[in-house]
Amino acid sequence: MGLVTIISMIATYALASRFVQEPEIAALIVIAVTVLFLIIGNLVITGFNRVAETNRMKSEFISLVSHQLRSPLSIFRWTIDVLERNAQKISEEPLRSSNGSFIDTLRKTSDNMIVLVNSLLEVTRIEARTFVLREELFDLGKMTRDIAENYRKYAEASKVAIRLEVPELPQIKADRERIAIVIQNLIDNAVRYTEKAGTITIGLEKEEKTILWQIKDQGIGIPAAQQKFIFQKFFRAQRPNPHVTTQTHGTGIGLYISKEIIESSGGKIGFISEEGKGTTFWFRLPIKA
Repeated sequence: MGLVTIISMIATYALASRFVQEPEIAALIVIAVTVLFLIIGNLVITGFNRVAETNRMKSEFISLVSHQLRSPLSIFRWTIDVLERNAQKISEEPLRSSNGSFIDTLRKTSDNMIVLVNSLLEVTRIEARTFVLREELFDLGKMTRDIAENYRKYAEASKVAIRLEVPELPQIKADRERIAIVIQNLIDNAVRYTEKAGTITIGLEKEEKTILWQIKDQGIGIPAAQQKFIFQKFFRAQRPNPHVTTQTHGTGIGLYISKEIIESSGGKIGFISEEGKGTTFWFRLPIKA
């Protein structure tokens, strides 16, 4: 900002000297312009400082709240496990079935809350640059099969089928837990945005130096105007068709986190989408020994 002020002073003096005969008036003009630029510069710097402070406080607040929520959520989950074990001891079938349904609802709610809290913590780590990857060798194909199996009941409840095309592949070296988060986010999104009776296809293939992972849905697609925002934090795509009843609730941070994880792992992530025809999300990870 100082350089801009100096250049402005010189330019103002040159112009004032050309059009004003009295040097005192020219000097006053230069002083006035300099003061104006100093005021503007101070306002700009103050504004940036306030924005930075607000972002810092927001990140600290999210981190604090997320950490504080983890303990009660863990206790809540443990309590649900105890209730489930006790419910299995009930001999009367109608009562056992009723309790089981109630406990299952509680479990799903607690699982969703735990995912949300972990996602918020991940966002704060990314923004604070404390995002550390712990690399290890693992089978991406096996991980994909296991996660897809866990999502199968959830997909069936939405009348969505999951199809796998997973050949034998070499192991990759990456952060196992965080790559699992990426796969969960992408499968979850595909189920949410796929219409009933649709099919999700998950495929993996070995390329020259990378493994390509992709998931194709038969969903509503992403409108062209929204595609550039897909990996932005807290962005959620809107339904292009108001008559589509597909669930689209979510936090809007899953894809943001996924992009950071894949790119921090030396890979790439992207998607191809056509409105009304579905979307294919993909990522590539390098094969490292």
